[in-house]
Amino acid sequence: MNPLNPIYALIIFAITFLTGYLINIKYKFGTATNRFETIDGLRGFLAIGVFIHHSTIWYKYIHTDQWVAPNSNLFSQLGQTSVSFFFMISSFLFVNKLLEFKGMNYDWKNFFIKRVFRLVPLHFFIVSIIVVIVFIQSDWTLNTSILLLMKNVLEWLSFGIIGLGDINTINASTINAGVLWSLPYEWLLYFSLPLISIIILKSRPSVFYIILSIVFIAFSYSFRSFSTEHILSFVGGAIAPLILKYNKKDINFNSLFFTIILLISIVSIIQFHSSRNIICKLLITISFTLIALGNNLYGLLKNSTLKLLGEISYSTYLLHGVIIFIVINYIFGLEETKSLSQLEYCFFIFSISPFVVLTSFLTFRFIEDPFMKMGKKITKKNKPQ
Repeated sequence: MNPLNPIYALIIFAITFLTGYLINIKYKFGTATNRFETIDGLRGFLAIGVFIHHSTIWYKYIHTDQWVAPNSNLFSQLGQTSVSFFFMISSFLFVNKLLEFKGMNYDWKNFFIKRVFRLVPLHFFIVSIIVVIVFIQSDWTLNTSILLLMKNVLEWLSFGIIGLGDINTINASTINAGVLWSLPYEWLLYFSLPLISIIILKSRPSVFYIILSIVFIAFSYSFRSFSTEHILSFVGGAIAPLILKYNKKDINFNSLFFTIILLISIVSIIQFHSSRNIICKLLITISFTLIALGNNLYGLLKNSTLKLLGEISYSTYLLHGVIIFIVINYIFGLEETKSLSQLEYCFFIFSISPFVVLTSFLTFRFIEDPFMKMGKKITKKNKPQ
């Protein structure tokens, strides 16, 4: 077995699922039902898929010093398609909220407060760990000016929206497997929503939020380019809420017919090496739309353990690369990892997998969840009585 063998991926999924199951026995996360529970289950698959994707990249990186996509359609798509799905989930949830809103004035202030409390605390925590690792890698030596160091750290704290340079001349992106690139797209979506709401809601946002959206979008584009491929993922995610809103027919999207279409689409995605292919993007959109409309793959996506893994997926996404980096460089040893055979490397990642889930659960419980509750309390106080 090698890190590009499908059995390797299946074993990691099994290990992480078992770890989540054991956690769920005590804490009973992911047991609540909601209208879009298939989305919660899907998140669990996606976060682990990105972890598997980066674990295969690490194997090549430590031997060739090249950080490139795996030479396998399956393992390449475990990362690329998973991120496409994450973007579609964000678009689906927030466009659906706008379409379902029946009040007079959408509360944009509370919307942005919730987003800040949802994403910022864990992100700042991860960046703090990365900065510490950078200085360990630098032997606690300042290799640049204080001003440049502060600028680079600020870039990282700003989710990479204003750029993403080295920190203290160290390429910090490998420390977290480079996952930060996707977060500016999330913020681009959030700040685009007030503009999108103009064609959805009966009442327009205030001039302040319209200007804020335009300024943020222009500001973001002045620092970086945004790939059309990923913008298309947001467009694809908006299809399902439109169907939910305007489709008047009683269609069972969980039927055998639609399940077969979903399975064919998923298998077809793996025939492409990159999600950039327009046909592949179409297949991803079809797959996501069917899941968002309620197809649960014979109940798989309603599984409570998968919903737990989905609940902690943001932590898993941001943390897994840091965990791999720390274990390889400071616990097991870089040279020792290089000397592992392909089979030994597989077992090495197997041994890390439970800690990825456990650590993600802990950061969710002690960082994400408390701050989300804090954000809800603040927004509740802000609501007019």
